[in-house]
Amino acid sequence: MSVDLTSMIYTAEQVRDGEQDAAAQCDVSMAQLMQRAAQACLDVIQHKRAAPANLLILCGPGNNGGDGWVLARLAQQAGYRVQIAATEPRSELAKLAAQAWRDQGGTVIDLATLTAMHVESADVIIDAMLGNGLDRELSMLFIEAVDLINRRNSAGWVLSIDVPTGLNSDTGVAMPTAVKASCTVTMIALKTGLVTGAAATYCGELILADLGVSRAFFKTPPTLRAIESSLVSEHLHPRNKSAHKGDFGHVLIVGGGPGMSGAALLAGQAALRCGAGKVSIACHKESHLAIAAAQSELMVHAVDNDLSALLKRATVVVIGPGLGQSLWARALVEQVAQWQGAVAWDADALNSLAAQPIAKPAASVWLFTPHPGEAARLLNLSTSDVNANRLRALTQICQNFQAYTLLKGAGTLVKSPQQQDAWVCRRGSPALAVGGSGDVLSGVVGALLAQQTAEQIPIDEVLAIAAWLHAVAGEMAAQRGERGTLPSDLLGELRTLVNPHQGIKIGA
Repeated sequence: MSVDLTSMIYTAEQVRDGEQDAAAQCDVSMAQLMQRAAQACLDVIQHKRAAPANLLILCGPGNNGGDGWVLARLAQQAGYRVQIAATEPRSELAKLAAQAWRDQGGTVIDLATLTAMHVESADVIIDAMLGNGLDRELSMLFIEAVDLINRRNSAGWVLSIDVPTGLNSDTGVAMPTAVKASCTVTMIALKTGLVTGAAATYCGELILADLGVSRAFFKTPPTLRAIESSLVSEHLHPRNKSAHKGDFGHVLIVGGGPGMSGAALLAGQAALRCGAGKVSIACHKESHLAIAAAQSELMVHAVDNDLSALLKRATVVVIGPGLGQSLWARALVEQVAQWQGAVAWDADALNSLAAQPIAKPAASVWLFTPHPGEAARLLNLSTSDVNANRLRALTQICQNFQAYTLLKGAGTLVKSPQQQDAWVCRRGSPALAVGGSGDVLSGVVGALLAQQTAEQIPIDEVLAIAAWLHAVAGEMAAQRGERGTLPSDLLGELRTLVNPHQGIKIGA
């Protein structure tokens, strides 16, 4: 059975516990699995660097090192010049593989004696030191080896086997440093730490080798599911020819405090471009003129502290873009918190809830879109605590506030308070690292929420689709350069992306 595996992502423990059973079900021994892993790596190397290139393979004590020992034999047989730097093997499979290398006349240097000269003379450097399951900081021996790899000259191409050494395979955190690979060939399944946190900095191109046991392993429910373009096209259908604006909801955006009219404007423009039937903005009187003049399709209302009339007309509410933290802002937060409907909370609205929590009405649906700093305030943690385990922080917010939550950042995560698994967005661009990007995202969320009933989109999938649209719009807008891309540049791209039925090619 063939399975598309890149959308299913697992913890290190799930892979460790499941791989032996999966191999047994497929009548594959662990030694054969190691042989297949090494062959998968050789296939990638042959595609990138032809023999007789110089290979330097760094082998650790466990089965990840065993993969490296087997790869050394296969690569030498394929015509490569191979040098190994290794620690003493400890696992039984690694010991057997190391002995097989020595039996065919292969030489080994101690990893502790590795120098910059060894690294600089290699055309390809293979990191087979630690791999999957690292849960503590690297020892000095491995820190020094990692630093030598990362200081290599630009000609040295680096392949990490399974997981770059030093990267926590569950959290995507460097412990405290990690190999910066050109390519990572990961075995059997993608691991959570390869798709979120700082993973993109270290993994390079990510290739999955299922080793022929996927049909058995993937009976295990994943921890994360990757958001794919198919989810967008599944839900964003062509509109009925007789449709009218009332079919697509009325988004009320509450924000735009003094000096912050742009945030509310961006959210409103994004909601319009993503198909909301009507969009109103409730803002401070000082921001009213600027917003109204900038986008004629927006209905802009200056409010003192009374939202009651606007709330009666709204389908969904987005609160936070440019809201600020004044008494005026708090009064609006308290009114929206009592509204019995779907509310997307962002920016200073989240900060206000963190400072003075308010219980969610049973009939309300809350969606949170924090960045790590806002998540930290919601959980009374530090930002580094949140980034140390993004999935754990996401889950805690869902539980504490009974809110569907989208945790921004590389490898954006989305979770429902009712479900065990979560979504991860593997798309995006550093071009989104600019003020105002989050305001665009909140407008996308609002527009999709407003159309949610018509399109029959589950709430967690609303957030998942919004994350994907925002990320891919960022990629498209950055094609002329990541630096200098503005959040407003995403608006035209969003219009293309929310109309997948029109056949405009947008990638996988």
